[in-house]
Amino acid sequence: MTSSKLSDHVRAETNASPSLTDITRDVSTEIPALSSVSPISSSSQHPPNSIRSRGLAQISKELANSMITTKPPGANSNISGNSIPKSHLYTTPGPPTTVVSNVMFYFHHVLLLSLFFVISIYKNINYLYRRLLLKFYTLTYYPNKSPQIIRDDVNRLSKIPKVISCILDLKDDDDENGGIDGLINQISELSAWTVSAGIPQLVIYEYNGVLINNKGNLAQLKRYISKNLTLYYGTDLVPNYSIRIPHKNLIIYSDPAVTAKEELSLEILLLSRVDGKPTIVELTKTMSELAINKELSIKDISIELIDEELLELVGPEPDLLISFGPSLDLQDYPPWHIRLSEIYWEPDNKDVSYAVFIRALQQFSNCKVNVGK
Repeated sequence: MTSSKLSDHVRAETNASPSLTDITRDVSTEIPALSSVSPISSSSQHPPNSIRSRGLAQISKELANSMITTKPPGANSNISGNSIPKSHLYTTPGPPTTVVSNVMFYFHHVLLLSLFFVISIYKNINYLYRRLLLKFYTLTYYPNKSPQIIRDDVNRLSKIPKVISCILDLKDDDDENGGIDGLINQISELSAWTVSAGIPQLVIYEYNGVLINNKGNLAQLKRYISKNLTLYYGTDLVPNYSIRIPHKNLIIYSDPAVTAKEELSLEILLLSRVDGKPTIVELTKTMSELAINKELSIKDISIELIDEELLELVGPEPDLLISFGPSLDLQDYPPWHIRLSEIYWEPDNKDVSYAVFIRALQQFSNCKVNVGK
């Protein structure tokens, strides 16, 4: 069985188009509106391991209250309550309370609280240092919407990636650069930086896939990218680009007259969590069913076949993966595609900034990939 036939079976199972479909004209007729945005359920709004936990002030208050209200060993705080039967109050006395046990009890509490506050102060100082360092990098590396400045930064590097991937978060609407508009603005900036750096492919991963599932959002994304590239290059020299959705096998061109891949300066791919483990599961199920039906020989199933199929279904493997979150959280990124990828993130960073982008390229230029060693 050929690879394309196997991919067609997987796309049939996921209700995707069997062949690459150009929806440029369909998207151009869409009028994006806030009412057209599909609601996001609370269960899928946050990617794994990214839900904010309790703050330092709340934890400190709880620990202080616990120390004040906790009784030393042997003390019984429920004698007058109804939670313990009266028949048990005097039949099973606890260990005798001594001055030494009380002192040790409070000593341990004070010691643990002291350790907690020392660690908290250290982490907060470290956080402030990193934030100031990021601010310094932001002032040092500023593209000023000029491709020439970006090219000058890139020309100092010994090598650059051919495929770059970025993990973005859909922030709350109340946050700065939050909501779908903020996400679209981040992608438009990344597109301008990528094409200015001479990188031909940009992979955008957003956990929920809010842009993929709405044509109005795709139309707005296309308009924002074109507008931002115009600010960088001017109206006469805007690079041609395409937006491809591998999961649905759809593509959008910046110019309907340009459909050849050789004429494109940038190819943008939009991925979500369905392109990760669910796609691998669907591919495995498809190969199993075809093998049972004698349509696929077990001998033909190999690493090369799986690699070829996932390349067709998901897209290319990135040479460099950038996470713009405060910690390294891959958020169910397609695992097969990052086997050899260089991964970069800035601790405590919360913004999509050019400083993080160019520092990731600098780290990639200095790294050495030993394949098979």
